[in-house]
Amino acid sequence: MGSAVRIAPEPDLRQDYNRLGARDLDRRLCESTPTIDRVVSRASLEMVPRETQSWCSTAPIFRGLTSVECERIVSSATGREYGSRQRIVQEGDEGGEVLVMASGRAKISQISHTGDEVILRVKRAGDVLGGLGMSPSETHSSSIRTLEPCRVLSWRAEDFNRLCNQSPALQRNALQIMHDALQTLQNCFCEMATLKVSSRLARTLLRLAEQDSNVGQNVRITFTYEELGQMAGTTLFSVSRLLSKWTEMGMLYTENRCIVIEDIDRLLAIADEGPGPARQISIR
Repeated sequence: MGSAVRIAPEPDLRQDYNRLGARDLDRRLCESTPTIDRVVSRASLEMVPRETQSWCSTAPIFRGLTSVECERIVSSATGREYGSRQRIVQEGDEGGEVLVMASGRAKISQISHTGDEVILRVKRAGDVLGGLGMSPSETHSSSIRTLEPCRVLSWRAEDFNRLCNQSPALQRNALQIMHDALQTLQNCFCEMATLKVSSRLARTLLRLAEQDSNVGQNVRITFTYEELGQMAGTTLFSVSRLLSKWTEMGMLYTENRCIVIEDIDRLLAIADEGPGPARQISIR
């Protein structure tokens, strides 16, 4: 048996990932009900310097900025708080704002012509949710909905552009994020076109494990089989069949509606099946 990764309530991933850490997985994978949100005043957005510095240091949009710059940019934002499974953006809504996750997780999805939901990405604290490069006249091509209670910072597009003009590092980060998003779409298309369902599902599980291992010890993966299918581009039946098979093989099991991966090496081997190695596929 290989080293174990537990995707379950409050596992200690620092121990489970002792040999295969998040960076190792990164190299291997490379890869509507309207709700009312609660607006948070700018005064309530002010954080103590240590908290601001810690949050900014992990956010790609603020990479390379000083703590003073981060505090200035964050203090100019408007904040909103959302409960679990609430809508942040609906497909077709007008743009005009740049949105950044301050806490929690959210999914970005689209509805197909058959009415099926497809989850494109899962975003966490520090990630840009949308709005980069959009003009106020454009509309969102996807929906954003929270997976757990979230806090979102927003800037008017014109205000954020002004901040970018004042900070070359912020502008460079924004361009890099848009480039990475395009690369991710290309990689996902390549996966869908060339990989078997089993490999796509294995990569989906590993991406979720890698993503949550960066949060800390208290990791909770609560995605349903249906949501896993939406992320892997397959059906609920296929997800159920594969997970049952992998359970019989001793690779994983379910516990309290969570999935526990016992043999990450075998899961990585399945993820690697295909024309190219999994390490060439972006996780983010």
